[in-house]
Amino acid sequence: MSKAKEVWVFIEQENRNIAKVSLELITKALELADQLDGSVRGLLMGHEIGGLPDTIIHHGVDTVFVIDHPELEMYRTLPYARVAIDLVQEHKPYIFLLGATPVGRDLAPRIASACSAGLTADCTALKIGDLERKGKSYKDLLYQMRPAFGGNLMATIVNPEMHPQMATVREGVVQIGEPDTTRQGTVV
Repeated sequence: MSKAKEVWVFIEQENRNIAKVSLELITKALELADQLDGSVRGLLMGHEIGGLPDTIIHHGVDTVFVIDHPELEMYRTLPYARVAIDLVQEHKPYIFLLGATPVGRDLAPRIASACSAGLTADCTALKIGDLERKGKSYKDLLYQMRPAFGGNLMATIVNPEMHPQMATVREGVVQIGEPDTTRQGTVV
């Protein structure tokens, strides 16, 4: 488990247009990272992505991992998964958020499986909380809320011993924060 408590966001883009849900997730990641005294990192893949890293930083990401390669111009499962898995295994984020889009729903379980991480799909709310279980205390866990039983019940899912804690989040559950064009960050 990472001690830095980094919150990562997969930045989904197509034709140099960032998916709205990715910007929403940056806003949520900032809130979670603030509670964890952590930082926000974005993972951006594509080809000839221009000024997208600056846009992501302006929305609140501290560090953007940019992987720019012709093979990544359009989303393809295996190349994207290999890059993401390698980076997650190397940097060990505490939380990793992806949009509950066709791309996110394809990519997230592959990362979770390869990294032996827990994953909750289609979340509508996220928060940080603590847990007491079988005499053991867990601090700063990601509480992942999602509808269950046809939407008649809200389930809260917690992964106390699997990291990164991963979730796909539905579009429209977080309002996008205002960008700060003076904000500085790091592009790796």
